[in-house]
Amino acid sequence: MKAIAVFVICAFVGLMVLGAGCTQPATGPQTSAPTPTPTTSPAEPTGQQTVTTPAVTPTLGYIAGPIPSQYEVIVEVDRNRVATNPLITATFRGGKGINFISTMEVVVSRSDGQVISKIQEKPQVNSKVEIMGTQGTDRVEIFVTLVNGERYRIYDQSLAFRSYN
Repeated sequence: MKAIAVFVICAFVGLMVLGAGCTQPATGPQTSAPTPTPTTSPAEPTGQQTVTTPAVTPTLGYIAGPIPSQYEVIVEVDRNRVATNPLITATFRGGKGINFISTMEVVVSRSDGQVISKIQEKPQVNSKVEIMGTQGTDRVEIFVTLVNGERYRIYDQSLAFRSYN
């Protein structure tokens, strides 16, 4: 009787293992980039060929739209308004998705045309990234990359050095 029970349990576990291997989502067909195709225009009697290339759509490098709520994190951005040290500080404050963040990248597009980027690997609560700004208006973007490779922009603001209101 015990041998039959062991056999039934082993068969059940074996079926579950086989079933689990079949539930992974199928990947769609691989598409390759279109290649230019030479075409001959009938209006050109010289026999020259013209090459037409399809328009390539630019990629953003990140997923447009808000980050899913289970991956949300909070980042504080502060601007030092002292003229001798116009420092921009991004402080990682954590959130529901803290364990899913592999990198935090801070990109500052300065008003003098320079673009400065710094990456924080595995950010922890209160980790800081500091980048020197200018005395003009600087654009600050913060991107996070999840452990599954998805990249989201979570902050995008233009910060003025001083506002006179």
